[in-house]
Amino acid sequence: MGRPPRLLPAAKPPAHPLPPADDVLRALGRILGPLARLLLAGGMDYTRLAAELKPLFIEQARQELLRTGQKDTDSAISLLSGVHRKDVREWRQNGLSGRIAQELSISSQVFARWVQDPLYRDRRKRPKPLPRLGAAPSFESLARSVTQDVHPYTVLTELLRLGLVQVRTLKGVEMIVPHRDGFVPPPGSRELLDLFGANLADHAAAAVGNLLGQPPRLEQSVFADGISAESAAALGELARKLWAQARSEMIAEATRRFEADQGRDDATRRVRFGSYFWAEDVLPVSPASDDMAQGEHRDET
Repeated sequence: MGRPPRLLPAAKPPAHPLPPADDVLRALGRILGPLARLLLAGGMDYTRLAAELKPLFIEQARQELLRTGQKDTDSAISLLSGVHRKDVREWRQNGLSGRIAQELSISSQVFARWVQDPLYRDRRKRPKPLPRLGAAPSFESLARSVTQDVHPYTVLTELLRLGLVQVRTLKGVEMIVPHRDGFVPPPGSRELLDLFGANLADHAAAAVGNLLGQPPRLEQSVFADGISAESAAALGELARKLWAQARSEMIAEATRRFEADQGRDDATRRVRFGSYFWAEDVLPVSPASDDMAQGEHRDET
């Protein structure tokens, strides 16, 4: 007698209805448009992007199989991801993670310490001007508290190159003055690319988690249509003002909790809180195809 057939795993219906694939693709089309523009501007064409996407699809497929209690065999990963088995096998042989190490630049780390450490903040809990040299609190001590491998002078020259600090002389003492808007790297810099990847990745993770029925996370926006360029500019200024207020309060509370949680075994979580604003001209639509009133405004989740 032959071996009895293997029992099929019990099918578990999803706890929440999943969006249809066609609807997901339509939504992704809007999201990927700006990213495709960035890729083309950086000299990356479709062929190279498709090759880079293979390990991402493989890794996410493996995580999904493990999450649902299934075995992450090459065949199962290939079936779920659509990537050929030979590519899955090669990926597994070269290491289970195809991710690029996400290392913050030294300048990012220095600015983060400047914002978080009470020793280097003023009474309003903003990063304060620091003497270039000397004992703490100084820029020299700040840089050395982040790394012993890079000289403070090298860190300072990089921050100056990025336009994130200025050097001013007060009563014969060189003072390092941070950018008044905080850590705002210039276009094209690695630092801005670091922020771009981190911000969009976490924003997307929150939005996707909400779509898939995970515990709800804050991911909302306010949308206004049919306004003038002058009104859009005024709303942009208001958005910056509101963000500055929220940012200051969040930094203060995050710093307090970070200090209180030091030494705890369960202090393993990370959080990100952000804001964005976008304005553009929209193409006019005919009344027959537009049932929405002019000048509408609404909250969007």
